[in-house]
Amino acid sequence: MKALAYLLLIQVKNKILMLKKKPAFLVLYGIIIVFVLFSIVTMIIFGKDMPQTKFADERIVFLILAGLGLLFLFTFVSTGLSTGSSLFTMPDVGLLFVSPISSKKILFYGLISTLGKALIGSVFIFYQIGNLKTNFGYGLKEIFGLFAIFTVMILFCQLLSIGIYIFSNGNRARKRVIKGLLYALIGVLLLTALYLQRQEHIGIMEAVLRMTDASWFGYVPVTGWATMLFIGVVHNSMFKMIISLTLFLMIGIIIISLLTAGKADYYEDVLLSTEFTFQTKLAAKEGRNIPRQTATKIKVKDNDLGIGKGSGAMAFMYKHILELKRNSRFIFADGYTVFLMVGVGIAGYNFKTSEVSYYIVLAVVIYLQFFLTTMGKLKIELMRPFIYLIPENSLKKVFAASVTSLLKPCVDGICMFAVFGVFSGASIPTCIFFAFAYAASGAVFVGITILYQRVLGGQPNMIIQLSIGMGLLLAIMAPSVGVSIVAAILLPEALSFLSVLPYTVFCLFFAVLLFVTCGNLIDKAEYSGKA
Repeated sequence: MKALAYLLLIQVKNKILMLKKKPAFLVLYGIIIVFVLFSIVTMIIFGKDMPQTKFADERIVFLILAGLGLLFLFTFVSTGLSTGSSLFTMPDVGLLFVSPISSKKILFYGLISTLGKALIGSVFIFYQIGNLKTNFGYGLKEIFGLFAIFTVMILFCQLLSIGIYIFSNGNRARKRVIKGLLYALIGVLLLTALYLQRQEHIGIMEAVLRMTDASWFGYVPVTGWATMLFIGVVHNSMFKMIISLTLFLMIGIIIISLLTAGKADYYEDVLLSTEFTFQTKLAAKEGRNIPRQTATKIKVKDNDLGIGKGSGAMAFMYKHILELKRNSRFIFADGYTVFLMVGVGIAGYNFKTSEVSYYIVLAVVIYLQFFLTTMGKLKIELMRPFIYLIPENSLKKVFAASVTSLLKPCVDGICMFAVFGVFSGASIPTCIFFAFAYAASGAVFVGITILYQRVLGGQPNMIIQLSIGMGLLLAIMAPSVGVSIVAAILLPEALSFLSVLPYTVFCLFFAVLLFVTCGNLIDKAEYSGKA
């Protein structure tokens, strides 16, 4: 055990020493820590002096937490039925699995390592301090409660995925049973929400809120346990906290017992998932297709072979279109597009009585677009030598490699706000201008991606990307949103749909400005084979 403790300490030490070679990371981490501490100190000092206002319905937070738990449950169970999850990395496999150390101790090392990663990943909770304090009146107790709950869910779901893989691997009957139980659980929750809607004669949103706040919901695996734990924290209910923690701990111990049963030879079971995870991350970084665990025969049409169109820089655009076509027959419309259409459709149906809510929906989807959309086509091309070899202007090559990233938000905006107009009753001009605003936001995000490449020499890791990106986003969006707010105040009600036009114009202006000023990044960079 001393060797594993030494390994953990050396890993932490090396990560800290690496900051000497990368002072920008040191400055960034310092900024993150200062921001979190500043938010906590500000809430402690000024939180008590806040006026007692009417806060939003706290069941919204319960619903978000329940939805996150259900998403984790579905994702990790599905992973457990296919490749399984892993607490280890490929260096762990090469270093620990062949060492004369007890497999139980190695498993404990994996749990500690995963717990540390989950704690670091949960830091984003502190960025919501202002939102949770202002809208729900939550303090440090609730903030740290959410932080701990998110960490517990990540760690538990990792264990659950491994346990399901070991239990069901090679046994189709067991896989069918687990998959049937998962879909049955989701079906019961949906039917319960519909039953409450019809029985109580309320909207579907209110029915879902009541369901997540019900006492029985707290016993639903993962999603209910997490919700009951947070409700216990908020309402100072020691009973609910003990029950939920006991459920997490009891099932977790059962899974660990399964892993360590007999000779505790779980190496072979986690080795496959560890290798698959490593290959998946490597493929994502290199822009290749994500490898599939089960190889299937894929029919490739002859007319899909070769680019066949475009010359010079524009060949990149046709190449990206062909890649999108192979992933989706509708090219720019994919699973994320469907997700947006369903989301705004539900939101439009439940908030169609308030025009203010229309702008809230627009703000939310733009916010999601910043975090969830991938603007990496240019990044992928910069990792390959071809874009440097084409004897054309750098700006033209950058634009050609970014065309599909610019067109994707346009298609998403049209599909999404067409559905939104149907379910919300919003006017056609409103939906059209909302689609324009969404597309213009996508152009700004692509421009920010180019700025990353030009200034930093490549897109940094996710922490730096989000931190710097949020700062740039606020700097660019602040004047755009401000002008639109002024327009909304000055415009008559009949022309209210034009209030987002200034925002769209400003976003397009900033996007063009970023392309023009940073489009020479290929002339100012050397190919290094890595981002």
